Amino acid sequence: MSTPVVAAPVGANLTAAPPGAADASFPAAAVRRAHAAARRFLGCSHLADDVVQEAMLAQWQRGEVLEHPAAWLLRATLLRCRQMRRSAARRRRHEHSAACALHRDCDNPLHSAIAHELGDRLDGALARLPVEQRQAFELYVDTGLDYAGIASAQALPIGTVRSRLHRARLA
Repeated sequence: MSTPVVAAPVGANLTAAPPGAADASFPAAAVRRAHAAARRFLGCSHLADDVVQEAMLAQWQRGEVLEHPAAWLLRATLLRCRQMRRSAARRRRHEHSAACALHRDCDNPLHSAIAHELGDRLDGALARLPVEQRQAFELYVDTGLDYAGIASAQALPIGTVRSRLHRARLA
């Protein structure tokens, strides 16, 4: 279980140890360097703040005096960045596999917004298709019919159905 992250206000003194902790203050240059490395690694300043703070809190809780605090902070920050990235990737894979079509039952507002945007884009793309391609594609998606089933439903040769579906997918 990871250490809870405490958000510090912008411009807060991140080099001072909390009351009652061992003196494990980090030089301001080391904190800036670790933050810059985390920002490059994660692509987000807010996540970089969290990771650096989490590393510093972990050291403060350990209460050990470090021989090279700047090097320790940089390494601890980068290890936490890697762990955060792996966790996010696992979470995305899990959410994707666990979610139903377009995240209908998801409580996450970001997922709902993405699902609505994607749904609108798909509807627009389907509306721009020629009628023959749209009908074949909708039969394929909605009913799950194979090429032969669509061909018999539309009274078309199977080659025509294949070419219409191919063109619909390309469009």
